[in-house]
Amino acid sequence: MTADQENPTVWPDFMGALEPEASESPVTAAAPTDIAVLKPSSDLPASVAAWSGDWSGWAGQGRSYDVKLIVESLSLNEATIVCVRASDDQGVFSERVLAQVRGNELRGRLTTGASLQFRMRNPDVVELLWRELDGRWIAGVLSRPSVEEQRISERVPTEMFERGEQIMLEMVTFKPAGPGPFPTLVFNHGSTGIGNDPALFTSTVTSPAMAKYFNDRGWMVVFPQRRGRGKSGGLYDEGFEPDRSQYSDDPQYALPGFEHALLDVACVVEHLLTRPDVDRERLLIGGHSRGGFLALAFAGARPKLFLGVLNFVGGWVDEQGPASEMINLVIARRGATFPGPTAWLYAENDPFYSVAHSRKNFHAFEAAGGQGQFHVLEILSGQDGHHIVSLAGLWAPVVDGFLGRIGNRRSQAE
Repeated sequence: MTADQENPTVWPDFMGALEPEASESPVTAAAPTDIAVLKPSSDLPASVAAWSGDWSGWAGQGRSYDVKLIVESLSLNEATIVCVRASDDQGVFSERVLAQVRGNELRGRLTTGASLQFRMRNPDVVELLWRELDGRWIAGVLSRPSVEEQRISERVPTEMFERGEQIMLEMVTFKPAGPGPFPTLVFNHGSTGIGNDPALFTSTVTSPAMAKYFNDRGWMVVFPQRRGRGKSGGLYDEGFEPDRSQYSDDPQYALPGFEHALLDVACVVEHLLTRPDVDRERLLIGGHSRGGFLALAFAGARPKLFLGVLNFVGGWVDEQGPASEMINLVIARRGATFPGPTAWLYAENDPFYSVAHSRKNFHAFEAAGGQGQFHVLEILSGQDGHHIVSLAGLWAPVVDGFLGRIGNRRSQAE
């Protein structure tokens, strides 16, 4: 037995805040065809027998890995498991491992030398740590497979053309049960870090946590992918350096890039207004990072269209850039003409936008006439404050209150 299988696992403090949900990987972690799950022996403790069967979920920053765990057989101290991991950049990896049962954990080692630790949070949720030999590691959460929301991927036609071809924009829709029309949230994705990895451009970005929260409350949620992102056509051109090596914080590039993205939002919204399953009287717009500022600005441009705006850690350029304050302040003020409520949700430990920087943007928005509330959510030690959108348990109370204000505003209007 190796030392890492015998010694207690050191789990990050933030593990308890991670929620089970679908991954964002466009590649599915398909299990091998020779899976054979054996019924646990009746003399095994319930805590051990609970591991048996299939688990699925996500791992990695941005839930970029799709992960499956299949526990095929169990004894008091050992388990035969199959672990499958899939991502857009690494493809599918699968291996059968003899793991050790230690308390509420399963521990194993792959032939690559990577170690696997699974910890049962409760009979329905399992936490994962996957550590490579070179020190890299990812964390995630798995749960028992369940029926997913109705997820639809489609192409939205636009009046934009490039190189003589009509541009189609990908839109992923999560629909609740029923015929509709549904109150609808348009949720806009962010950037890809500093923009220096083109491989990330073609990953479709949604938020299963956001979709589930709103679907459970009868709302439809749509995630448009802007030009050159996901499976959308056209060039991704949201403010790069002239050599396209990374995003630019020079206003002569960053601000036209913002306008480029805003046009994509307009195309999708106009399409939604023609659909019979959309309740045009109950529309919200929101987004994460760059998408949050796009939502604010678009609501400002169409002040009578939406009931409210949800801005998750919004900004346009990294605050470390020399022109970031000017650029982000200019865009924040664009949303001030929207008369309805806005919720600005931020957290500490955000590598792009500190709370202090974001408060300046909010105060500029308010000074220009905007209405909103600024929230600093309390994350756990080690959590990345820029990705709070995946932590529904963290922001749900704030959004509950926001939806209550939306409902009151609509009642007064009627």
